[in-house]
Amino acid sequence: MDQAQSQPQTQSDSRKRPWFAAVLGLFITGLGQIYLRRWLRALGWLALAFLVGGLFVPESVLMDPMQASFWDAAPLLAVGAVSVLDAYVLARQHNRRIEIQEATLCASCHRELEDDVSFCPWCATETPTKADE
Repeated sequence: MDQAQSQPQTQSDSRKRPWFAAVLGLFITGLGQIYLRRWLRALGWLALAFLVGGLFVPESVLMDPMQASFWDAAPLLAVGAVSVLDAYVLARQHNRRIEIQEATLCASCHRELEDDVSFCPWCATETPTKADE
């Protein structure tokens, strides 16, 4: 049993579901980033939503969102949409990093590697062997 299999995976080392992160972000801005354990990024999105809400959205929209027009709420909707996209992309990048760490993909060209090669047959980048780790 190699070292990677003997150590239990932590929450931050486990794969994340990009669509789940995006759906969480639809409910509350920054919630998808919290799922990904990116605390400061979540706080940043939440702060940006409050800032945009305070500066660019009429107070009447904040008091009674059901009576608001689309264009009055558009700045907040834009922040929320970009936050959802950010959560999705972060989850995909997180999963890609895990695949590279497991040495199934080349760190340079991201193509699949076989276990017994010391270089990528696609781009000729050296790959770390189990003895190197």
